[in-house]
Amino acid sequence: MSVLEERYRRWLRLLPASYRAEREEEMVWAFLEGAQSGRAGHDDQHPRFLEIASVAALALRVRLGGPGSPPRSHLWGEAVRRAALLGLVFWTVIGCLYAGQAVLTYGIPPEMLPDGVMGIGDPGSPERVRLVLAELAPLLWAVALGALVRGRSRTAKAAAVAALVVPYMLMPPLFLNWESAVRWACSILPAVVMVLALVIGFHRDAPPSRLPARRALPVVAIPVAAGLLLALVVGVLGAATRAGTVPAPILVQAWMWVDVPGLASLSLLALTVWCAAMGRTLTWPGPAALAGAILAVPAVLARAGTLSPGGADPALGMTGLAGGVQLAVLLASGITLAVVGVRALRAADDTRALYGRPSGGQPR
Repeated sequence: MSVLEERYRRWLRLLPASYRAEREEEMVWAFLEGAQSGRAGHDDQHPRFLEIASVAALALRVRLGGPGSPPRSHLWGEAVRRAALLGLVFWTVIGCLYAGQAVLTYGIPPEMLPDGVMGIGDPGSPERVRLVLAELAPLLWAVALGALVRGRSRTAKAAAVAALVVPYMLMPPLFLNWESAVRWACSILPAVVMVLALVIGFHRDAPPSRLPARRALPVVAIPVAAGLLLALVVGVLGAATRAGTVPAPILVQAWMWVDVPGLASLSLLALTVWCAAMGRTLTWPGPAALAGAILAVPAVLARAGTLSPGGADPALGMTGLAGGVQLAVLLASGITLAVVGVRALRAADDTRALYGRPSGGQPR
């Protein structure tokens, strides 16, 4: 075995063992033939980058399989795709929340704003335009969700990446120290994980995501309406904060439950209750449970990254208490969803042992 062949076989270990057993020799032969015809000398004993990338992409497609793939691969594929879908629903709510807040804030002339509201730049100024665009850019999450449920996965991926990147291009984060950089990284991690799930889950061998119009419309309309409603709630909380009509401890607790980690904890708790209830009689909540477990990991890190000791300040103490409760909810939800998902994986393995690999073959 030559050095080049050994290195090709090493990279092919990214593929599942069952796939390698069928096609490893064929793939190694094809790689070596291409290397022999495309390289002038024998000094280059390393696989090309594009060859490595193609093997890695194939490994993802096989391990996150679609119809006709082994049960475990199909289950993981469905879990990642549902993580992307659930994440897009959640971030559509957040995007409409931000957009609603922008309309409530930037749509009011500066001289009519109540005392205590931060300055937002002069009307028509470049700074104001930049801030408004940064607040409205998260509406791209709704665009991505709409494109996905109508079967346009490439458009959904492009819109999701834009929704993740554009706000920080318009308003770059300011890092005062390494701690603030870590907090910022933890805060964007849930969105990053969701975008990765969208990119790798909806590959060319994935089942179509297109829904009929009568079903696709509620999938988009409900999170949009929920986000706008939350924007009104946040507006009321802001007015109560400025007016001082509600006790400070209650306001602090309320604010903690309408930020991204707070809403994530409530969403994952609802998903956990549903999966636990359905899992007693049905097996199909398995992919949803695995999807929730995937999304719970970055949510835990996002909430943990914002916690800080309260010290003698009562407000900070209340913030820490609410954050601690949310962290406990996220951990409990993530563990429960992981348990339900592992049971589904075991059931998939039992199905494969009983009936063998399903028909349909493997992607090439």
